[in-house]
Amino acid sequence: MKFREIVNRVNGLSCPIFGVSWDPGTADVEVARRVIAFVETRRVLFSTYTNEVPEECVASVLAIREVLTEVLGAGRVADELSEPLRIMRRYCVRFLQRVGAIERPEGAKRHLFRDAQWRMNDYWFGEALGELRSGVGMQVAIVAASFGLDVEDDLASTLPDPEPSS
Repeated sequence: MKFREIVNRVNGLSCPIFGVSWDPGTADVEVARRVIAFVETRRVLFSTYTNEVPEECVASVLAIREVLTEVLGAGRVADELSEPLRIMRRYCVRFLQRVGAIERPEGAKRHLFRDAQWRMNDYWFGEALGELRSGVGMQVAIVAASFGLDVEDDLASTLPDPEPSS
């Protein structure tokens, strides 16, 4: 265990005789690992465009947004991790806005869209999906590099290309 992980778990000192309160909280590297493991299973981030079903894309993006909100809402996440997670969440919100998704009412089987006539092949849906994938991919790359984590090949396809060596 690294010093920083230990310090993150100490949440108080007491006197007069001296004591330490201990919180076995989750270290940032564990949170980063959990978030990456979750987004690795979200096909909306890497599947071919022709395989995408709009309602399922929206459901998946809502799930990503929810997990990120839970992680950030739990607090005690260092800026080094919270900032990329907040940016990922903003990309999710932006995607939902761009495709005109409306939160599914309780009991509804399909997600609602402001424009009932839109189709999967529309250019703007693909553009919104591409923006989501590249934006989230960049943040996954930052998190993985910061915490020394591996990323499965499917999700790794969304990561930025390495700089060409000169």
